[in-house]
Amino acid sequence: MDLLLVRHAEAEDAGDSGSDFDRQLTAHGHASAAEMAAGLALCVRNQVALWSSPLLRARETAAHLAQALGVAVSRYADAIPAGDLGQLRHDWQSLSPQINTLIVVGHQPHLGVWGAQLMGISLPVKKASVIAIALDSAGTSGQLLWYAQAEAMARLGQIRHQGWPAL
Repeated sequence: MDLLLVRHAEAEDAGDSGSDFDRQLTAHGHASAAEMAAGLALCVRNQVALWSSPLLRARETAAHLAQALGVAVSRYADAIPAGDLGQLRHDWQSLSPQINTLIVVGHQPHLGVWGAQLMGISLPVKKASVIAIALDSAGTSGQLLWYAQAEAMARLGQIRHQGWPAL
């Protein structure tokens, strides 16, 4: 299975409530998430599961992905903002074998730490960037497939809007 770690797009500094949970995407963040999602739609294939952190900025980013991919968010996992890779690993190991791509929308520093734990390499995880990892059959480690920052994903999205089909 391929695991795609996606960092949420740009969010406001503080939500109206003052709670980190309620921070929403900025207008630029929404545009960036939509562009990234359009590009990502060219990079995924077949059966996709989409999981998100329950924090608002991640849910909003996941909503752009869901629209671009034509799938629903199937899980809002508390383990994502908690940084609990063990729980996520347990959960993804119970996915249907027909799912060949799992997209997880989350936060720093957890995404970077998980990438390093799974692949043994560290990558910068900027807002709206994606790390694609080919997991081993046990789902416990993997190899880097590709990495793209928001700007590269947006360029792919422009290609898609020019009429190139999804893979």
